[in-house]
Amino acid sequence: MTWNETQGALPHAAVALLLAVALIAVPLLRREADRLRPRSPEIAFDIPPFPAEIARPLSFGFSSLVSDLTFLEAIQILGARKANTTALGGAHEDRALARLLDYATLMDPKFGLAYRFAGMAITRHTSDGKATGVLPGQAILQRGAKECPDDWQIYFYLGFLDSYYLGDSAGAASAVAHASRLPKAPRYLGLLATRLSADAGELESARQMAQEMVEQASEPEAREEWLGRLKDIQMESDLRRIEAAQKHFTTRQGRAPASLNELVAAGEIASVPAEPHGGVYRLDGGKLKSTGGTRLVLRGRAGTVSGLEVAPW
Repeated sequence: MTWNETQGALPHAAVALLLAVALIAVPLLRREADRLRPRSPEIAFDIPPFPAEIARPLSFGFSSLVSDLTFLEAIQILGARKANTTALGGAHEDRALARLLDYATLMDPKFGLAYRFAGMAITRHTSDGKATGVLPGQAILQRGAKECPDDWQIYFYLGFLDSYYLGDSAGAASAVAHASRLPKAPRYLGLLATRLSADAGELESARQMAQEMVEQASEPEAREEWLGRLKDIQMESDLRRIEAAQKHFTTRQGRAPASLNELVAAGEIASVPAEPHGGVYRLDGGKLKSTGGTRLVLRGRAGTVSGLEVAPW
């Protein structure tokens, strides 16, 4: 080979070498780029690969540590969760948060803080009028109620989800009534429980609870408060009975009654009951009301108090 031929071959060899290096480097660089690319929360934060019922006995006494670490990841998810996004747009974060809190409480079933955190943080109101995290939050809190029966806050958050998002006044009343009887529970919880019972149509349950609280009250102020609630319940019972008579009268006569005395004259009610607060019952523009007290119903509900569609995750 001549000198000129040798010089011409060198560039070709260099190009071939560069191509070979590039072919080797591309997969390596791609793997490194994948490693450095920010991962979605659903992948970056996730539960360990083993189910909690398997991981717990294999943790050699460190199940609480695993639970703590998983709980810390859930806190990071909450901190990174964006506001004003659609249900679909934030679905990855919602599902990751629910899975992490579920796993944390499965690894340590007595982890009261994680249950309370779920009650406060798991639900999200989306920009397209939905509420996410309600159903997994309910499941986590139901487990918490069984595992931590003396924690009034867990029962309170469960009652809130049941009433505000799911429209289950009966379930909410049961949870809040239990919470009201626990140590350090605020006094207003018992009053809220009776309101929820009344809203669910369970006036007798509300009356029994109020009567029980009257008998247990150790302070005169608390006793007077519960005696007042008994009057509220009696008023609500009277009004519902009169409303049923109104409806029956309207069906029979083809028109609404002009007064409560007309209901008595028609035999729909035996007499107009005495209003327990010292006021009177009357029809005002066809609407039944009491001048002595406020009705025991939750206002503003359209399916649920929140008025939001509950997303399935």
